[in-house]
Amino acid sequence: MERVLSFPRIGKYTEVFIQMLKSFGLNVLTPPPITKRTIKLGVKHSADMMCYPFKVTLGNFIEEIEQGANCLIMYDSRGKCRLRHYWMLHELILRNIGYDFKIYPLCLKNLLKLIKQFNPDLSYFIIVRKLLQSWKKLKEIEDPPLFTIKEGVNIGIVGEIYTCLEPAVNLNIEKKIKKFGVNVYNTICLSDFIKASTRTSLLEKRSYKKKVARYLNGPLGGHGFENLYNALLLCEKGFDGIIHLLPLSCMPETTIEPILDKICADHNVPLLRLMVDETNSEVNFDTRIETFAEMIKRRKK
Repeated sequence: MERVLSFPRIGKYTEVFIQMLKSFGLNVLTPPPITKRTIKLGVKHSADMMCYPFKVTLGNFIEEIEQGANCLIMYDSRGKCRLRHYWMLHELILRNIGYDFKIYPLCLKNLLKLIKQFNPDLSYFIIVRKLLQSWKKLKEIEDPPLFTIKEGVNIGIVGEIYTCLEPAVNLNIEKKIKKFGVNVYNTICLSDFIKASTRTSLLEKRSYKKKVARYLNGPLGGHGFENLYNALLLCEKGFDGIIHLLPLSCMPETTIEPILDKICADHNVPLLRLMVDETNSEVNFDTRIETFAEMIKRRKK
């Protein structure tokens, strides 16, 4: 049987991954858009207190299998977040539903080996060259590094990576903020996640990391630590407000809440915390964002 590969959508990076897999000569099924049906399917087959990204990615997998995918790729963070268990739980649930498929956990350690397994005809030299090309494309679609802020009102976003990157999950928050005449900067980008996994970002934002480390007595799961030093950076750069985006029941983001509150209070920077799950009302979401933006505009005047 021919392999038909697919993976969960992840915002603007989805197309980069599709092109990367196709460049290796693989048959790729484009992940379908995340809709209300996607979410309903994921919620139906998930435990109540699993975080929202788990439910959305599960629903995405179900729709991909329905459309003909038989090989699923799921990132395995191998970290302290529940994300490292997603692919195993996804496989268990999907098999209990009755689907026939193969799931492949993907991490940086097994990336080359996995691609070679999919297409044995490729040499490692060609695989690395194509990966570097994809890395260049990935960097091109990201916001420029945060060195200077724009004229006007500026709001920064910190939070859980999938919630911050997938518009269908965060209800297009960046677009909503811009609609109110406010500049927005999303500190979460996939390249930082990859560099952190390969430990090639140890010297980046070093002073902020040192300042934030005094609040902690050990490593955090997910992007807890990254969000703390990014929030400190936003405060010291002179941003007018910060939005903390997190899925309900996300332990790393819940853990940093009081620390993030303290950092923002010390720098007199307003903070809006938005918890996201399948019960969110978009009208309520819009109202809170608009109120926050208007409050900051008046405050700045």
